[in-house]
Amino acid sequence: MPPMMELQDPTDYYMACLRVPPTTLPSLFELPWHLQEPPPEEYRFPLRRDVFRDLPPGKEVLFTASNELLDCRAIVYDVLGPIIRMNPSLSAATATSRDSYIGLWDDCINRIVSKFCEAEMVVIRKPSSLSTDQPLLDQWPNVTGFVKNYCLWRGEEIDQPREGQLGPSSSIVEKLLWTYMDLPYVLGYYAVGYMVTFCALSRLQDRIMLTDLYSVDLSSPSERLKALVPCWRIAGLLPLLADRCLNILHNVGSYKQFLFSDFERIDLGSGNIMEMTPNTVVRSFSSKKKWAAVKEIYDQILDHRIPHAEFICRASENDATLAFKPRGCKFKPLNCDQLVEALKYVTKALVALHDLSFMHRDLCWDKVLRRTDSENEWFVCGFDEAVGAPQIYPHPVAGVDARGRYAPEMGRGLHGVKVDVWGVGHLIKTCGLTNLPKMLKELQNRCLDQNPEQRPTAADCYHHLLQLQSASSSATY
Repeated sequence: MPPMMELQDPTDYYMACLRVPPTTLPSLFELPWHLQEPPPEEYRFPLRRDVFRDLPPGKEVLFTASNELLDCRAIVYDVLGPIIRMNPSLSAATATSRDSYIGLWDDCINRIVSKFCEAEMVVIRKPSSLSTDQPLLDQWPNVTGFVKNYCLWRGEEIDQPREGQLGPSSSIVEKLLWTYMDLPYVLGYYAVGYMVTFCALSRLQDRIMLTDLYSVDLSSPSERLKALVPCWRIAGLLPLLADRCLNILHNVGSYKQFLFSDFERIDLGSGNIMEMTPNTVVRSFSSKKKWAAVKEIYDQILDHRIPHAEFICRASENDATLAFKPRGCKFKPLNCDQLVEALKYVTKALVALHDLSFMHRDLCWDKVLRRTDSENEWFVCGFDEAVGAPQIYPHPVAGVDARGRYAPEMGRGLHGVKVDVWGVGHLIKTCGLTNLPKMLKELQNRCLDQNPEQRPTAADCYHHLLQLQSASSSATY
C-alpha cells in the first residue's frame, strides 16, 4: 500500500461494501436470525488499536482493530460518538417526557438505518398526536421512513406506559392500513423509553400481524452498540422491499387491487406540502392568502355540490392547512373500459360544476384520482384554479406540457367552461393507451377542437360515454 493511501480514511470504502443489499428478501420466519447476523470480518470497520480497545463490549460485530495504519475516523465521529456519549437530556431527573428520548432513538436507530440504506431514505418525525378529532388510522406514526416513496419503515415511541394510553406496540399496528398487496412485510420498531423492539408488520388474511424481531436496551453504550447490526440489516432490506413494491405495481393486471403507500408526503415546492394518510390528504400552504383563497373555493363555491370531487373535511388557519377527503391515488386506466369509467366520473362532476357557472381550468391525470376506498370510483381534485365563467382576462400557463394541456383560448383572453371540455380531450390523449376505439377517438378530436364553440358540452361528453359503454356491453366498440 502506498504511503499516502495508508493515511487515508477508508470509511467510505467500508460503507459502500456494507450498503450493498442482500440478494434476496428473507422470509418473515428468517428475519429474527437475519437481523442479528453480523457482516463478514473483512467488511468490519478497522479502527486504531487504542480507539478499538477503549470502545465498550460488543464492538467486535461491526469494528476490528487495524493491523495497519488504516483508521476509520469518520465512522467514529459520525456514528460511534453520538451513540457512546451520554445524552444530557436523559438523566434520571429529566427523562420524564417522550421528547427527552428523541435524540437517543434517532442517534441509535433512525440515523443508522438511513445511513446504511443504499437508496435515498427520507425520514419524517412527527410529534405525538393527542387529537381525538381523527381516527388513529389517519394519525401519522411518530417516525416514518420512505424509500422510493413507499413508507416501509415506521416507529412508535413513548417515554413510559401510562394508564389508559395505547402502547406503541398496539398503535404501530392501528396506524397501518395494508395497501401493499402481497409484499411480505414492512419494518419498524416500537420504543418504551430505553427499550426498543424491532418488528415486522405483515398481513394475514384481513388482519395486521406484529412480529417482534429483536429487542435492545439503549440505557448503556455497550447495549447501544448491539443495535448497530439490526439497523444495518434493516437498511439493506428496505431497497429490496421498495423494488418489490415497484414490481407488484408494474405487474398488476386489475385495478380492483393496486398498491400504494398508506402514508405519503410530496413537496410541491415554495413551502407547499401535501401529506396523505390512509383516508385524507392534508395540504400545507406557505401563504395564508393562498390558504384562504383555496378554502373559499371549496367552502363557498363548490360547497359539497359537485359529485365525484374532493371536499374539505378539516381546516386550520393557524397551521395554514386544509384536509381533504376522499384519499386518492394517481392511477391511469389500464384498458378502455377503465378509461371510459374514469371519464364518466369526470364529466359528471363537470356537468355539476358548469351548472354553477364555474370551471376547473386544470384537468389532467394529476387531478383525476382513483379512490383508495372504492374499487372503481374516480374523482376530480385540485380546484385551486377554479373560477366563475366566463373570464375575460388571459390565464397565464407555464410548463413543459402547457401548450397541449390547456385550451388555447386561456392564453389569449376570453375563455369559458369549454376549457374543461378541452381537458377531457387531453385526458383521452394522455391516457397512455393505444388502439382506442373509434368513438373515443372521435370524442377526443371534438373536445380538442381549436374553436371552443365547436366543442361538445360536458353533458354531451357524458352521454357519448354512456353510448360507448352501452355499445361495448352489447357487442364491441
